[in-house]
Amino acid sequence: MNGLYIHIPYCLHKCGYCDFNSHPENIEESEVYVTALLSEIEYYAPIQTDHSVPTVFFGGGTPTLLPPDQLDKILRRVKDLFNLTEYCEISIEANPATIKRETLEQIRGSGFNRISIGVQSFDADELKLLERVHNEEEIHTTVNRARLAGFDNLSLDLMSGLPGQSPKKWKSHLQQALEKNPNHISAYGLTIEPATSFYKLQKHGLLTLPPEDTQLEMFTTTIETLQSAGYEQYEISNFARPGFECKHNLNYWDNGEYLGLGAGASSYIGGERSKNINLPSRYIRAIQEKGCAVESKEKLDLLHAMGETIMLGLRRLKGIHIAEFETRFQISFKKVYGNVINSLLNDELITLNHNRMALSQKGIYLADSVIIKFLG
Repeated sequence: MNGLYIHIPYCLHKCGYCDFNSHPENIEESEVYVTALLSEIEYYAPIQTDHSVPTVFFGGGTPTLLPPDQLDKILRRVKDLFNLTEYCEISIEANPATIKRETLEQIRGSGFNRISIGVQSFDADELKLLERVHNEEEIHTTVNRARLAGFDNLSLDLMSGLPGQSPKKWKSHLQQALEKNPNHISAYGLTIEPATSFYKLQKHGLLTLPPEDTQLEMFTTTIETLQSAGYEQYEISNFARPGFECKHNLNYWDNGEYLGLGAGASSYIGGERSKNINLPSRYIRAIQEKGCAVESKEKLDLLHAMGETIMLGLRRLKGIHIAEFETRFQISFKKVYGNVINSLLNDELITLNHNRMALSQKGIYLADSVIIKFLG
């Protein structure tokens, strides 16, 4: 197993664009939730004894809504029951509005060594539009406190393509982020997902994203600005200083194995995908009754597994190593995908060098339409 994911589903407020499994803060329920999570850790630990774990990721929701002693309790149970590697990357997501200096110091002392801070924007109006509960001042305070607490692996999340956002405004966000000297920046374009309030607004003509050419200009600006500042674009939306790529996400994009714990968490082990129950109260009840909370399982057939590996692998700028792909699936890459490859090469959407297939510069901008060719 190459990764362990732990989901904390509680948030102060569910943002309009968010389609993650998040639920309103519930202090009373969250205490029972942590107990259930500890039980789920104990349930799976014996199954994973033969595997070392190089990455642990606490995501949400907002994990830092939990008191630091509860986060410490969860991490200690993981350390006690799983074989974490010596230099295990232990990440936690944080919201600038919900994390205090004492919390940062305590979780750093517990062993969390990487923090990802959900900034999204440095503009008050944009933060209000996104329904974020923090302000610009809290961003600077949180980053400074995280550094003082000893987090020397720090990532910032930013979001472009917001309604009314200009390329000039977006570039100012990138520059302000760079002034905080993060080790890693995730720069996502806003996408409108079904079952979100933004989707309903867009459907009724009350929310309009910038034109595609403007979004493309922002994407180009992101690459140029961050690369000139010494950050490597190692995935379509992710940039890092050398050596600070997110190991947990690298494993995901390599379609590696991982175990997900908590409400709504997904796992991929032995070619089988499984997913836990979303609703925290139902998750808790399932754990109390049988130790696990899996609600669905799917064993991937060969074509499906290959397609997913390509879909995820092409998000990485270095692309897919064809020989490794063929060894993994015991099949000729050219035999299965030869026609697709030739068509994409003719359209200059991919490159094929040294037994490695990757998106071209043109293909990066059209990634979704390229990837779908391998899923047909």
